Amino acid sequence: MDCSICFEEYNHGERSPKMVPCGHTVCLQCLLRSDKKECPMCRTVFTALPASLPKNFDLLRLIGEQGTARGLRGWCSDCRQAASHRCWNDEHDVLPVKRALTRQLQGVLPQAAGQIEGLQDQCQWEQALQALTLMATESWNLTLQGGDKVLTGTLTLMNKDDPLMKALWVALAVRASLTEVQPTAPPAESASLATRKPPAAARPPPKAEERPSAQRVAPGGPAPPPSARITPTASRECPATGWRKEERNLLRVLDVRDVSQSGPNDMKQEKAAALLSATGVERLVDVCCHMDPEWSLALLCCAAPTVVELKVSRPQRIHLEAVHAMPRLRGLHLTCDGSVGTPELPALPPGHGGLQRLRVSDLPRPTLRSLLRAHAQSLRVLELAVGTAAEQDAWPESCADLHALLAECGLRALQRLVLQRVRCSHKPAACSRQRAEVRCVLPAAEVLCGRCDRVVWESL
Repeated sequence: MDCSICFEEYNHGERSPKMVPCGHTVCLQCLLRSDKKECPMCRTVFTALPASLPKNFDLLRLIGEQGTARGLRGWCSDCRQAASHRCWNDEHDVLPVKRALTRQLQGVLPQAAGQIEGLQDQCQWEQALQALTLMATESWNLTLQGGDKVLTGTLTLMNKDDPLMKALWVALAVRASLTEVQPTAPPAESASLATRKPPAAARPPPKAEERPSAQRVAPGGPAPPPSARITPTASRECPATGWRKEERNLLRVLDVRDVSQSGPNDMKQEKAAALLSATGVERLVDVCCHMDPEWSLALLCCAAPTVVELKVSRPQRIHLEAVHAMPRLRGLHLTCDGSVGTPELPALPPGHGGLQRLRVSDLPRPTLRSLLRAHAQSLRVLELAVGTAAEQDAWPESCADLHALLAECGLRALQRLVLQRVRCSHKPAACSRQRAEVRCVLPAAEVLCGRCDRVVWESL
């Protein structure tokens, strides 16, 4: 997080965030530079010495929570990539990402404006057709690969007449050498930029002879190791989810349990193979974010355009935001700890169909409320680790007003709620009372207790 005046990163020393009486936060150095005791943002005068102004401890706490992801917020010009801890320690040329971008764009925009005017004349017939196709389609999945880096995402047009987007499409058609790929085919092996229409939300099950019976490997990459293997899933019924069994059995699966539980300097070859294998994966299992946050975030981004089911544990805020933006995600198993903080998630981005099935434990209450609100129109099955009322425990081990929380979320589509008592308070009388209160606010949903009704917490 940077000071709004000097754009330097806040710290606990000379750049400590100071709260000016007007309410603005500025780093100590910017306050000391001025001869006047006034806020550099709004020019409000104050009388106290800058060093004696109170620190913004909430901001310092957030900086501390994001410390492990520090490299993601800095750009190393020496290494030409996101700064790592070594870049900071070895005093490389590291800048906050916004300042690094400003440096790269110095003098670029006026030159680009002149080049854009000539793009139309450079278009050959086939390139012009590709540009028109790009402009006519509302949403595209993009995959960019350079060296060992893979970037994926979904680009949704909010306004087809946006001049910036039209210029971007023409530039891509002229410069990128695009090739059309059939929706069911894997991306071309040698393409550095593959642009294709997003797959449909649901597809008819293939015939028996077409079903996969062996491991599937991402094109162009090495065979994934046993800890990052893609295999067909076993046959399994999922009650009340609206999923057809044939569809769910044929999802492409990537299990990264062993790889994701290693540190940043361990299993590098296996992690690189997993990143390559993540492209096109529909079921991503056992992503443990706390051991290697940067690699885990890269993995989630690689799988984001196509993943339908996800099991993720101990995410930080940046991982949770990446999960929230996955456009095709329908099933989520989320296990958290204190590292996620208490973020409130926004409404779903355009093109997101919403979750149908959610299994969650140890998520802070404000974050859970915002997550349920975002998916209120689509969520059909909710498995929630939460306890009954108890004086000695706090959320989620104890909850005396679960019905009020769920009423705030507006879960209109919910058909099944399972209250799992994992490491939570459970008293039979309090459980009966809690479920009765919940049924009053969710009359259309089946409300069960994992312990009383012996509902098994199924693994994804």
